[in-house]
Amino acid sequence: MTRAFSWSLPLLSGGIFGALSTLATVGDPDLFWHLAQGRQTLTDGLARVDTFSWSVNGLPVLTDQWLGQVLWYEAYAALGWNGIIVLRAVLVAAIVTLIVATALHAQRRPIVAAMAALPAIALTRFAWTERPQLMGLCCFAVLIFLLRMSAERPRVLIAAPALILVWANLHASFALGLAVTAIACAELWLRRPDARRVAVGVVAACIAVTLLTPSGISIWTSASGHFLSPPRVIQEEGVPDVTQPYGFLFAFIVLAVLVTAQLSRPAGLRDVALLVPVLFVSMTAARHTPFFAVASAPYLAAHAPAAIGAIAAHFRINVRLPDFAPRVPSPRIDVATLVVALAAIVGAGLVARGEPNLTAYPAGALSSLPPGPGVVNDYDWGGFLIWYAPATPVFIDGRLFPYTGDALRDYETLVSLGPTWRDVLARRGARALLVKPGSPLAVRARDLGWSIVTESASYVLFIVPNSR
Repeated sequence: MTRAFSWSLPLLSGGIFGALSTLATVGDPDLFWHLAQGRQTLTDGLARVDTFSWSVNGLPVLTDQWLGQVLWYEAYAALGWNGIIVLRAVLVAAIVTLIVATALHAQRRPIVAAMAALPAIALTRFAWTERPQLMGLCCFAVLIFLLRMSAERPRVLIAAPALILVWANLHASFALGLAVTAIACAELWLRRPDARRVAVGVVAACIAVTLLTPSGISIWTSASGHFLSPPRVIQEEGVPDVTQPYGFLFAFIVLAVLVTAQLSRPAGLRDVALLVPVLFVSMTAARHTPFFAVASAPYLAAHAPAAIGAIAAHFRINVRLPDFAPRVPSPRIDVATLVVALAAIVGAGLVARGEPNLTAYPAGALSSLPPGPGVVNDYDWGGFLIWYAPATPVFIDGRLFPYTGDALRDYETLVSLGPTWRDVLARRGARALLVKPGSPLAVRARDLGWSIVTESASYVLFIVPNSR
């Protein structure tokens, strides 16, 4: 019996990009607080109230990423910073492998499938960071592969509840996966009466397993906060900016899908069910744009050649896309490719530069920080301080949602030099400012002659006058 599909090309692609990702040093600002929370979970149990800040200390915190945080910390505990790089590379390789595999399932010509997958791979590059968010993106890539396969074999969807269960303990993006699964099952229910029992059962099971998390029913609170009301003051939570490289690439992919839909054969209901809701979510925040890229790759692989042919015919250009479809290799080749890819990824991760790149952080100010509460820090440095200066609680950090409300409003007032910024410092009992030299707050403090404890080209530490 001839095999119809091989994992060799997807695994090879994943191995290449996974190994290349090890060239990027560790340094994502959120990694440090994720590590701190992972360590806290393993040593003291899952914390449900804040212990890292002085502005919201004791208030409830989200637990929706607990498993992802534990996995990142375990990688660090096992291999140090190189463990972080290896885990990140494995996740990148898995995402790329699944993107190419899904495109290849839709388009049997390997060269065309690879070309269709490249834009999605390029856009996900902006999400190759050391966060549970990367694990969520990997889960989404698995789901898209399952949903595409289920068009022909509905029983493949039986794996979806197990995926959602793991995903709900890794990252709040599971809510998007659940919504897409429900929509795809509704389409299956309409198209395949013989599969209606499977469709209903899968949706019910997926909803039920989301409650099997430490958050219980409140898991939906964190999910709705991420997707429905993200704080726009944070750049990655803002709407996609087409003047930025990621935004331009996102716009290109959206345009490619729209043009393809216009010029190729009409999109099926399943394509609409998978692409439209994901596009809506991706347009709500910059951090969500990779989701649409992953979902659109198989559609472009299947339909873009027809659209390109229509454009070429309109301009009377003779375009011939590669149509070489080689014989599918044996399973042994797939296994060998997997082994080589994993060896390349792990080897590259172990020899990579492990130490974090701290040039963007105020490492030189650590010895001068006063212990105890009272330091108002830059948002981007909160996680760094949680990890490297545990004796000095932070004012704000990338956990973000514990601060929504008074703390975030006070921070916005300070960084924008709002009319009541002095009142905020006094009411909060601020003793010091650790900010970037060019920030409005730093410029104003310097103009007022506030004492400087230490400074460099990237940070300045002020003492707040008359602070207690």
